[in-house]
Amino acid sequence: MSTANQTIIRAACIFIAAASIIVIGVQPIFIGLLTERLTLTLLQQSWTMSAEMCGSIVGTLFYVPMLRFLGPRTIALSTSLVLLLANVATATVTELDMLLVLRCISGVCSGILYSYAIYCLGRMKGPDRSFGILLFVQTALFSSSAVILPLVAEWKGFTGAIYYLAAWFVLLCLVCFCLPAKQSEEDKIVSREPLLSGLTLIGVCSLLGMLFLQLSIYSLWGFVDGIASDAGVAPVDIGWAISIGLLGGLPGAALPSIAGRHLGRMPMILLGSLAVLGAIYMFATRIHMASDLAIAVFLMNFGWNLALSYYMSSVVTHDPTGRLTKIVGVVQVASAAAAPTLLSLFIEGSDRQSIFVLSSGAILIGCVLVMIMLTFGRRKLHKPISRLI
Repeated sequence: MSTANQTIIRAACIFIAAASIIVIGVQPIFIGLLTERLTLTLLQQSWTMSAEMCGSIVGTLFYVPMLRFLGPRTIALSTSLVLLLANVATATVTELDMLLVLRCISGVCSGILYSYAIYCLGRMKGPDRSFGILLFVQTALFSSSAVILPLVAEWKGFTGAIYYLAAWFVLLCLVCFCLPAKQSEEDKIVSREPLLSGLTLIGVCSLLGMLFLQLSIYSLWGFVDGIASDAGVAPVDIGWAISIGLLGGLPGAALPSIAGRHLGRMPMILLGSLAVLGAIYMFATRIHMASDLAIAVFLMNFGWNLALSYYMSSVVTHDPTGRLTKIVGVVQVASAAAAPTLLSLFIEGSDRQSIFVLSSGAILIGCVLVMIMLTFGRRKLHKPISRLI
């Protein structure tokens, strides 16, 4: 593959990974729109998020077997078309049961597209740079959409807001034509190899840390709109505050691209985790106005992107056979899906205490895993770690 072709494919995969999960990126606003239209209770909101995220888990499990039989363009284009149709149909939904079915279908398609794009980026040269750019593009897309979506909803109503999201999936279908029509022989071989072979302790711990990071974020993310609304923040102000806060992901994603390993992966993961923990504390106790919301979302997204970038880099670095790279997308989506599912089991009425407990607990478990990786690294090297893994 020529350098020019690889650049085009890399750019296409970055866009596919970012656009395929745009609904998840603006989940607080999206759930707020659905709640206003269908008068959903807190439990029904949780089930709606759970339906989409559980569908995403199924999608991440589908893409590896699909590699054996279908080419990249066929996989991406067919899935993008179904994703488009499911979201267009959401614009006319009036019943909860149909909403759950459509969001589940949308989740399956998003899971396939996101996981496949992440897998392709991880197998290309310079995965650290690819992941950094991806998170940067995701942040920019989510931030701009968080501003535009409430404005479109106010101007054109619920249907117009859903069509705005669907427009991104139209672009997604077009970008799929940049992918090669045929699967490479190397990818066909990898798709047949055992999933658990070639694992390393640090690589596995990095995947688990990523899982708990995602679990922490998505335990809280879908309820940010409701937290701000209960604090008396206007819907349009919520959109602007979330949009400004999402900009925290830009320095969070840029720092790994600029500093690389010079600052150490584990210290940066800990810094990002502590930033997320601070954001959780603010959501639980300190949200009184739009500026408070913006600061909390900024902290969360800074820590999220910073820790996630280094987690992904750690997985790829400690994955000599490529098996762990294959399931990075699976772990991300599965952990994000587990959050609303767990919450739906523990939430009672409108009590949000369980949300903050689950979110902060997951972050603390991730910090423990980082300590385990540092301890194992020191024992393995029999000397202090110079670059902290």
